[in-house]
Amino acid sequence: MAISKISANEFATRISESVNNRDSSIDTSIGPIRDVFIDPFSDVLENQNDRILYLNSLLSLRNASSLVPDDIDDVVSNENLVRWQGSRSIVTLTFSRTSDFTSDYTVPVNFPVSTITDPSTGNIVSFKTVETKTMTSATMSRYYNPDTKQYELNVLAASIPTGITTQIGANTITIMMRSLDGFTAVTNKAATSNGKSIESNEDLAKRYFLHVEGAQIGTPAGLHRFILDNISGVTDAYIVYGTNTSLTRQSSDAGAIDIWVLGETALSSTYSTYYNGVETLNAFPFQPVIRVSSVISGGVAYTEGDDFDLITGVGDYAYSNSTTDGIKWLTDGSHVKPAIGDSVTIIYEYNSLINLMDSYFKQEEYYEGGSDRLFRWAQEESIEIEANLKVRSGNPSSIVALVRTAVTDYVNALRLGDNLEEFDIDAVVAGVYGVDNWTYVTLAVSGAVSGTISDIEIDPNKYARLANADLVINLV
Repeated sequence: MAISKISANEFATRISESVNNRDSSIDTSIGPIRDVFIDPFSDVLENQNDRILYLNSLLSLRNASSLVPDDIDDVVSNENLVRWQGSRSIVTLTFSRTSDFTSDYTVPVNFPVSTITDPSTGNIVSFKTVETKTMTSATMSRYYNPDTKQYELNVLAASIPTGITTQIGANTITIMMRSLDGFTAVTNKAATSNGKSIESNEDLAKRYFLHVEGAQIGTPAGLHRFILDNISGVTDAYIVYGTNTSLTRQSSDAGAIDIWVLGETALSSTYSTYYNGVETLNAFPFQPVIRVSSVISGGVAYTEGDDFDLITGVGDYAYSNSTTDGIKWLTDGSHVKPAIGDSVTIIYEYNSLINLMDSYFKQEEYYEGGSDRLFRWAQEESIEIEANLKVRSGNPSSIVALVRTAVTDYVNALRLGDNLEEFDIDAVVAGVYGVDNWTYVTLAVSGAVSGTISDIEIDPNKYARLANADLVINLV
């Protein structure tokens, strides 16, 4: 709603028109007759007051969802900010060759690739690499994939266009747009991380305030804004620096800055190694690790928790691409352990989003002197809820299903450091029609003493999550 000047003549016209408006209820009802002099004047003033309140909300960007998008666009243009029409999709490309090699081969940054031409539209989606990676002949076996019988090098890439149209399925990026020495093929084994759609009023308002707080990437607010603007897989970030007690490596790393990010892009990798005994940690080449899919040696499949443990989140560099996640063999297992020196093939998944961010910010234009940035994967705080539900009206099973959905959606939408309070969940449940009463049996972090009921404080580098199995609703 554009705010324009209203002249005295226009006010006079509005008041006179309002006075002349016929109120048909006066003809058919018995009671006080509308004051034809005072009420029209007050109606006009109320309308004008609504316009002033709207303008106040617009300038403060409060309740952004209720504002007209064009009006918000005009306000944020004061900071040279425009509504985000979408983000680039991120993908891990696999460059491959079939034969052994004696020379090192490099995939340079900004190397262009694309999908095949869509036969119905004639369109292609192009990507470029965002890091430089080298496949070295000295460690040739590290790149060999026994499933495909090829030597493979994984390289992160981003789409050149932006928006939802850059969402691409697996095995569709197969064209190298110029020759590349040492590699015969390229593909994407996993789908791209989705490019974001057009920015909502609320997200645009948040980004506007970040622009006001910090316009430079060298400031915490500026870095936070830049990450949310440019890395589509990140939904929230927490930056730790200076004397913050959460910063554990400041004594050894000058200029240490930890950036905890909420986001995950899982990528599978095959690692060939050797059995070195139960005391040795088999650290994986790509970090941080999400899960181990299989461990095989000599045709025997070994089981996590029985034959080996997955060790993650250890040390000052935990959950970054500089950590040492891996497996450690258990002394007693259900299977006979391999002999020392036997080959072991491990298939695992790691969060490639952390590697992407590290590579992205090592580009020259994003480098900040004196800043040692470490990108770290924020971890979830699993929540357990058990409650008694009394239904006032409606089908009890349907009410339970609605409450389950409402509570789960609320908890799983929380961001980094958002605390979980009884009162907030109560309000969510109270919004479901048909609920009479809701009392807690358990509201606690998973693994706490059963029957614990308390507000839950979440660390700034963690986020609350509620699995369906951890929400128990008892009808009473």
